[in-house]
Amino acid sequence: MTNPHEILEPLTALWWQTIIWSSAVIAGILFIGKKLDLAKRELLVKCIAVILISRAVLVHPYIHFTVGWDIYNNLPLHLCGLSAILSGIVLLVRKQLMFELVYFWGIPGAFHSLITPEFTQGTHGLMFIEYYVSHGGIILSALMCTMLLGLRPRKGSWWKIFLGSQVLLPIIGGINWLLDANYMYICEPPIVDNPFIIGDFPEHIIGLEIAGLLHFALVYLPYGIKYRKEQ
Repeated sequence: MTNPHEILEPLTALWWQTIIWSSAVIAGILFIGKKLDLAKRELLVKCIAVILISRAVLVHPYIHFTVGWDIYNNLPLHLCGLSAILSGIVLLVRKQLMFELVYFWGIPGAFHSLITPEFTQGTHGLMFIEYYVSHGGIILSALMCTMLLGLRPRKGSWWKIFLGSQVLLPIIGGINWLLDANYMYICEPPIVDNPFIIGDFPEHIIGLEIAGLLHFALVYLPYGIKYRKEQ
C-alpha cells in the first residue's frame, strides 16, 4: 500500500496552530538551553539528540506496522530526510561538515516544509505529529549548534556546500530511475503551492536550484557580515 501525499493549506486554522506550536517549542528549548549551566545544557543537548535519532529509526517500523512501508516514498532520500538523520547525530559528534550540511540543507528546507507542508508519508496515526517533530527538529538542531554549542559556518561554506551538494542530483536521480520514485522531487515538482516551484520537469529543477543557492546565501549572510567586520 502506497501512502498518498497530502498537503495542509496555508493560513488555515490548523496551519497557524502548527506554525505557532512549532515555533514556540523551538524557541522554548533554546531559551531554556541558554539559561542552563554547561553541565545541564550538555544533558539537554544529548536528550534532544536521542529524541531525534530515535524518531529517525522508529518511524520506519511504525510505518511498516500501520499502513505498510514502501521503497518509493519511505527511504530518507529527500534533503529533509537526510537532514533529519544528521540533525540528531551532529548534536553528539559535532563535526563541522555535518553541522554545515544540517545548517544549509536543513534550515531552508525544513522552513519551507513547515510553511508549505507536503506529507509524503501521509498523516495516518502519529505521522502528522512526526512530520513536525522531524522538520522542527532539523531547525532546532541547527540553532542549538550555533546558539548553545558555538558552531558556525566557515567562511565561504555556503557556496562550497551548494556545489558539493550537486553530486546528489545524479545519485538520487539514478535511484529514482531504478525505483520509479521521486526523491528530492527531481522527476516531478512537489504538489504544494510554493512560489519557488516553477513549471514541470525539467524546468522546475532550475527553479529549485536557484532557490537553493539564494537560501544558502541568506542563512550564511549573518556570518558573512560578521566575518567582514572581523577582517
